[in-house]
Amino acid sequence: MNPKPSEHGIQSALPLRAVIALTVVIGIALASALVYLEEATRIREEHTANVQVELERLTTLTALALRESLWQFVPQQADSIIEAAFVNPEVTSIKVIEDGGKPFASKTRNDFRDEKTLIMKQDIVRDGVRLGQLTISMTTAGYRQKLRTVTIRYGRAGILIIIGSLLFILFVMHRRFVRPMDRLVEASQNLAQGKLEIPIKAIRHDELGILAQSLEETRKSLLDLFSKVEQRNAELKDVNEHLEQRVEERTRSLEETLQTLNRAQHDMIQTEKLASLGRVVAGVAHELNTPIGNALLVASTINGDLRELRAEVDSGNIRRSTLSKVLNHSQAGFDIFFSNLERAARIVGDFKQVAVDQTSEQRRKFDLGNVSGEILTMLNPAIRKTGCTVNLQAEPDLLCDSYPGPYGQVLNNLIMNAILHAFDNRADGVIQVVVKRLNADYVQLIVSDNGSGMEEDVRKQIFDPFFTTKMGNGGTGLGMNIVHGIVVRILGGTIAVSSTVNQGTQILVTIPTVSPAMKV
Repeated sequence: MNPKPSEHGIQSALPLRAVIALTVVIGIALASALVYLEEATRIREEHTANVQVELERLTTLTALALRESLWQFVPQQADSIIEAAFVNPEVTSIKVIEDGGKPFASKTRNDFRDEKTLIMKQDIVRDGVRLGQLTISMTTAGYRQKLRTVTIRYGRAGILIIIGSLLFILFVMHRRFVRPMDRLVEASQNLAQGKLEIPIKAIRHDELGILAQSLEETRKSLLDLFSKVEQRNAELKDVNEHLEQRVEERTRSLEETLQTLNRAQHDMIQTEKLASLGRVVAGVAHELNTPIGNALLVASTINGDLRELRAEVDSGNIRRSTLSKVLNHSQAGFDIFFSNLERAARIVGDFKQVAVDQTSEQRRKFDLGNVSGEILTMLNPAIRKTGCTVNLQAEPDLLCDSYPGPYGQVLNNLIMNAILHAFDNRADGVIQVVVKRLNADYVQLIVSDNGSGMEEDVRKQIFDPFFTTKMGNGGTGLGMNIVHGIVVRILGGTIAVSSTVNQGTQILVTIPTVSPAMKV
C-alpha cells in the first residue's frame, strides 16, 4: 500500500506497515533493553557480594598465616604468604603494617586502578597480643566477563524475538488489517469519485467491519440524497422556466403599487399644503382686520369733519376754528391711514410670497431667516389663540438655493405639531426656533419646546405614517411623516428628534444650502 498524496498535497512520511513494524521493533528492543539492564544489575550485585565474602575469608586466613612471620619478624615468609594470596586474580593489594605503624610487607597489582575495589582491614593477633594490621583490597571487575556473556546471549535472543515477532505480527496484520484497510480505502476513493453504484462488501465483525458498514450506509444515504437533489433540480428547472414570467408580473404589480403610493404621498403632501395655506389665509384675514379697521375709522372721522366744513362753505360762514380742526384731524388721520395701509400691504406681500412658495414648489434663491420670519408672521394669529410663545433666532445672510415652499411647510408643521402635542392646553408654552449656519455647505433649523416630551417608544415611531398620540383629537399621524419625506426627498437633508419626558423636545433639521435635484 503505497502512500498517496491527499487532496491537500499532504503525504505521510512512512507507510502504515512500516510504522507498525517500526513500532514493534522499538517496543521489543525497549523491553529487551530493560530486561538486560535488570540482569546486568543483578550480575554485578551478585558478583560484588561474592567478592565481599571471598575478601572476608581471605583476610581472615591471611591474618592467621601472618602471625608467626610477624612474631618472628621474618618478612620473607610474609612475602610468600602474600604471594600465595595473590593467586586470586581479584586481589589488587595486600599491606601488612607493624603495631608501631611501620610497613612490614606489601604487594600491589596495577591492572585495576580504575576499577571499583572492596577493602577490608583486620588486626593480626597472637596470644591476645596485637602484632600489626592486615589490609587487603579486591576488585569487582570480574563481573565484566559474565556481563559480556549475558550480553551476547540476550542480544541473540532479542534479535530472534524481534524477527519472529515482526514476521508473525506483519503476517497477522496483513491478513487482519492491511487487506481489509486496502478495501476500505478503495471504497472511500470510489465514494470520493462519485461511484456510488459500487456496493461496499461487509468485512469481519470487528472495528473495521463497523467502519465498512458505516461507509456502506453513507453510500446509500448519498445515493438517496443525490436522487432527491436530482428530483429537486428537475422541479427547480420547471420553476425557472416560469420564473421570468412570474418576475415580470410581480415587477409590474410592484410598479403599479409604487405609483399608487407615490400618488398617495403626493396627495397627502398637497392636502397638507392646503391645510397649511388655510391656516395662513385665516391668519392673514385676522391680521388684515386691524389695519383696515383702523383705516376705515380714520376715513369715517375725516369724512365727518369734511361734511361739517362743506356745510359751513355752503352757508358762506366759514369759521377759522372749523377749518383748523379739519386740517389737524386730516393730517393726523392720514398719517394713521397711510401707516395702517402700509402694514396691510406688507401682510399681503408676505402672504403672496408664502402662498406662491407653498403652492408652486419652485426652486429659487432666498434668505432662510427672512422666509422663516414670513412664515411665523402668517402663523401668529393661530399661535396667539393657543397662548403659546414662539421666538425666532436667525443668523443673517443665510442664502440658500432650495425650495422655500417645502421648507415653509416643514416649519409650519413642526410649529403646529409642537402646539398640538407638547403643551396639553397649557398657556405658558414656549417654542424656540433657531436658524443658523452649520458650515459652508449646510444650515440647521432647530425647533425646541419646553413641553411634556415623549417616551422612548413614542420617539422611535414619530415618523411612522398614521402614528399619533392624538387620534380623534386633531391628530392624523401624517404630519411628521410628511415632514420627514420633504426634508429627505425634496430638501436633501436629515432630521433627528431628541426628547426627555417632562423636559421638552428638540427637532434638528439639517439641510444643504444648495439642495440636490428633487427626488421623485
